[in-house]
Parts: sequence; C-alpha cells; structure tokens
Amino acid sequence: MFHSSPSVPTVSGAESAEPDDLLAQAQTCIFRHVTGCVARDVGIGTQALSSATRGAPRVALARQVAMYLLHVDFALSFEAVGRMFGRDRTTVSHACRVIEDGRDDIWLDCRLAALELACCGSVQQQRAGLRGAR
Repeated sequence: MFHSSPSVPTVSGAESAEPDDLLAQAQTCIFRHVTGCVARDVGIGTQALSSATRGAPRVALARQVAMYLLHVDFALSFEAVGRMFGRDRTTVSHACRVIEDGRDDIWLDCRLAALELACCGSVQQQRAGLRGAR
C-alpha cells in the first residue's frame, strides 16, 4: 500500500541493466504511484483497479481515470497501459475518450486536476530531489 508520501524506489544495478529493463521498471513504478493516488482518492484498494473483472461502477471509473492519467500525464502508450492493467489497448483508448469527454463536467474536471497535481507533482518533487542529491 502507498503511504501519504510515496517514494520512488531506486534501481539497484542500474548501471548494468538493459535500457528496456529500466524502462519497464520506471513504468511499473509510475503505475504503482498513479494507481495508489487514484485508489486513495476513490477509497478503494489498489488491487481492485487491476482486477480481471470490471467491478463496481466506481471501480471501473477509477480504473479509467488511472488509465487516462498514465497515458496523458505520463505519456505511456495505450499498449503499455493495457499490459499493466491486463487489458487490450483499445480498452485504454476507450477509457481515455470517456474521461476526456467527462471533463466537461466541472466536478470531474476539478477532481482530475487535483489527481494530476497529486500524481505529477510528487513525481516532479522526487526528480528534483534526485537532481539535488547529485
């Protein structure tokens, strides 16, 4: 489970790891961070977001929000996001369209903006901290 201030795990042996392995590790770290933020906001467990079944409507919406954030804010491909959730890329594409269309609702737009700040802001703070430590 995530705590209120999640930290980015360090990659041991990063100097000898393959670039594809580092990319996969970074994507997994981002996935955990985003799903943790979304699950905490909705009040569900992170495992519900990755469930093989659709689940309750609020779980399905939370999963769509997480997919949207991973694709739009972290520039992960539909294929990569789909793999993380055990779903097809077309499902991710549909989720992104649903959430983007839903941004016309001021309530949803404000919640998404807050989630974007929570997810992206803490990642940027962690990157700045890593740069300052060099």
